[in-house]
Amino acid sequence: MTAAAAELAELTARLVAIPSVSREEAEVADFVEGMLRGNPELDVRRIGNNLVATVPGYDPASGVLLAGHLDTVPPFGPPGARLEGGSVAGLGAVDMKGGVAVLCRLAAEPPAPVRLVFYASEEISRVHSGLLEIEAAAPDLLGAAVAILLEPTGGVVEAGCQGTAKFAVRIRGRRAHTARPHMGVNAIHRAHRLLAWLDSKPPSEVEVEGCVYRPALSAVSISGGVAGNVVPDLVELQLNSRFAPTGNDSAELAEVEAAIAAHIDESQGDAFTLTDWAPSAPPNLSNPVIARLIELSGGVRAKLGWTDVAFFWERGIAACNFGPGDPELAHTEAEIVSGAELEFAWSCLREVLGSLG
Repeated sequence: MTAAAAELAELTARLVAIPSVSREEAEVADFVEGMLRGNPELDVRRIGNNLVATVPGYDPASGVLLAGHLDTVPPFGPPGARLEGGSVAGLGAVDMKGGVAVLCRLAAEPPAPVRLVFYASEEISRVHSGLLEIEAAAPDLLGAAVAILLEPTGGVVEAGCQGTAKFAVRIRGRRAHTARPHMGVNAIHRAHRLLAWLDSKPPSEVEVEGCVYRPALSAVSISGGVAGNVVPDLVELQLNSRFAPTGNDSAELAEVEAAIAAHIDESQGDAFTLTDWAPSAPPNLSNPVIARLIELSGGVRAKLGWTDVAFFWERGIAACNFGPGDPELAHTEAEIVSGAELEFAWSCLREVLGSLG
């Protein structure tokens, strides 16, 4: 293992060892702030549990902003960090303490005038996002020409991101005694129409700038029932939609809403509402910084999930995802990232930034 890989692995382990579930990031923010202030040349700003470090000479009109979130999902496996050979295992190792370690090392030896953003509460509803907190307090701190999110991507560029929407669906019935079910209407049985359609939907693909996105609509929760001897009069479902970045989020949402409406019966009192949504972001493959990062990393694919690439794209900033760690391991008990992966991400970003001129 190289010295850089070992250093990055050790730093990742130290970060993983600090619990930082969403809304509880103060301790890890203190740790990162201490590291950032170890470089006296950086201009470091702290807003809540969010940190922005700027290298002298950074120009928001043309500069590159690198960002990573400090929080993790709630713990569910063995606590703490485990160094296994040249790798680090533990909650957040992949998503995304490894990426935060790479950012910290870039901050210690910045290859160019860049801005580094460490933010809180990415893993929960976006209304709590640390990026929104920074924007509310000092919007100029998020100015950039290009943003790179250090989400785990396996060391390739994951372009853009899909949009996401959440729907609450109510399927109505009429109560009756289970000895006389013909006197009522079973809402649970009626939900079959929508559920059967969701279950039978074939996978779909949408290609944007050569990247293949996979729209999906899934039922993620269901509740209903009154008692063991009562025909239920209401079933409530929660649906989650992922739609491709075709350039018209409104049309994508309208299409999903029309499909849901076609599989419920409003005349029976059925209804649905859009409860939350987040925009998509296009691949932006023609951006020279993103194109150079693709060249160095050797690969590009569509980002199938939602990330804060969309936050920056909403504000007219081209953005992509690029970071260490296998994204399929995120939020699992198998989270593990190797020193080699960390070093590869760090070296690619250092070279991209160093070539800006």
